[in-house]
Amino acid sequence: MMQFLGRLARDVEGNAMMLLGAALIPILAMIGGGLDVSVTYMTRNKLQNACDAGALAGRLAMIGEDWNSDVEAEANKFFDFNFPNGTNGVQNAKFVIEQDSDDAAQLVGSATASVPTTLMFIFGFDFIDIEVYCDAKRDMGHNDIMLVLDMTSSMLNPPAIGGAPKIDRLRNGVMGLYKALDDGGASRTRYGFAPFSQTVNVARQLSNNDIVREQYLLDVPDTCDPNYLYWYCPDVTMKEVGPRDSYWNNGQNGSATANAIIQGFRTSGDGCIEERPAYGNSYNDGEFYIGTKVTEDDINAAPRNAVDRNLQFGRYEPQRQEGYIFDACVSEAKQFAVYPGESDFSTAVGEVTERVTGGTYSDIGMLWGTRLSSRDGLFKTNNPKTYSNWPVNVHIIFFTDGLTFATGYHYSAYGVERFNNRVAGDGTVGDSTPDYEDITALHLERFSNICTLAKSMGFTVWVVALDTAYIPEHEACASSSAHFFESDGSDLEEKFTEIGQGIGNLRLTR
Repeated sequence: MMQFLGRLARDVEGNAMMLLGAALIPILAMIGGGLDVSVTYMTRNKLQNACDAGALAGRLAMIGEDWNSDVEAEANKFFDFNFPNGTNGVQNAKFVIEQDSDDAAQLVGSATASVPTTLMFIFGFDFIDIEVYCDAKRDMGHNDIMLVLDMTSSMLNPPAIGGAPKIDRLRNGVMGLYKALDDGGASRTRYGFAPFSQTVNVARQLSNNDIVREQYLLDVPDTCDPNYLYWYCPDVTMKEVGPRDSYWNNGQNGSATANAIIQGFRTSGDGCIEERPAYGNSYNDGEFYIGTKVTEDDINAAPRNAVDRNLQFGRYEPQRQEGYIFDACVSEAKQFAVYPGESDFSTAVGEVTERVTGGTYSDIGMLWGTRLSSRDGLFKTNNPKTYSNWPVNVHIIFFTDGLTFATGYHYSAYGVERFNNRVAGDGTVGDSTPDYEDITALHLERFSNICTLAKSMGFTVWVVALDTAYIPEHEACASSSAHFFESDGSDLEEKFTEIGQGIGNLRLTR
């Protein structure tokens, strides 16, 4: 017996099977645990990405700080798209998104899910629970937004779809921009306005030294019958019109001094201007060159003294000008300012859209929108590059309902182009008869060049085209195709809202 037991103790055959059986359980636990942890890790990443996407989409859909069921639905839609039911076997994913009770500009979210195990269920672990968190906030930053608004006569008409006039649709629609950017004062947003048609009403924004004292206007002899302005008239010349001969020397100023006349013109509310020569060119008794090219000096250069006519702007005086068939002066422009509430902003919009008249000279509108926005020009004291040590972002929104159309017989910011020919630039009054196609093409080229300049100055340019055929120059003016909007008039508020939602930086805060 003792010998048998000894042999049995020394017999090792079959031990490997027993050892493997004993080790199988921890090996399965290691392999199964590693596999299930790997799947859980990947699922958690997918869940986090979906939570982030939902929070960002929800915050982007908010208009200002307005949290509602539509915003919540948009957030859920993006979560479901990024984490569809059944992802890695998950059937019970849950996403919760809401407005932060301490910061209305922020959304806070969480997502939970249970990941089914593949091997760990052997050990009683059927699911591994995961949870992620996400926050999204929109940092508006500090923004200066210049609205360049087409106030030509066609804005009085309804769009092709009928109904309310286009001007009323604009007044209502632009409120979408304000609402979308209202963040309760967390950042500073200022608005400026540059209404335009044939010229711009900006004299109140200028100083006395910015206005020409002795300017030249057309002198059309009686031999050029006003009923035949469309015919060639070589006898037209220029005559000097000093302050004492100005329309504004009508006794209401209480003085006939040059400064009193200029001051009366500037503060009259009818301070539309004639554009000055291109930078580096001479006023030359009113026969000066403007051209299609525009430089930063054209935008920024200021007169050095009261008689610096090369850098001064003329008085738009249809009462003294001759040789034209149509004049128009729009409402006054406004420099950047903060409007604390919707009613304040609405009042300002009503003021700048009060006068709707004239033909479409898009280049003069874009030119003065850029001038009023420049950080280094005539209005630099009101246009700091930073606010509270943070940079100010500048946006120009160009709105129009049609193509530039310059007939040559309007009295515009460029004089009466049939005779003055300043943009074409031959510099001789009355010696040619450029047709309206030529003049329109020159102004459209000038508009495009101003858009390019504005973008090179660091401004973001948005374009809204209302009720008009597609015009390539309009889309090219915008900073990108995403900054270009077309509207038939029915969705104008949505377009402006979308622009407001596109301004500012959307970021994850967790």
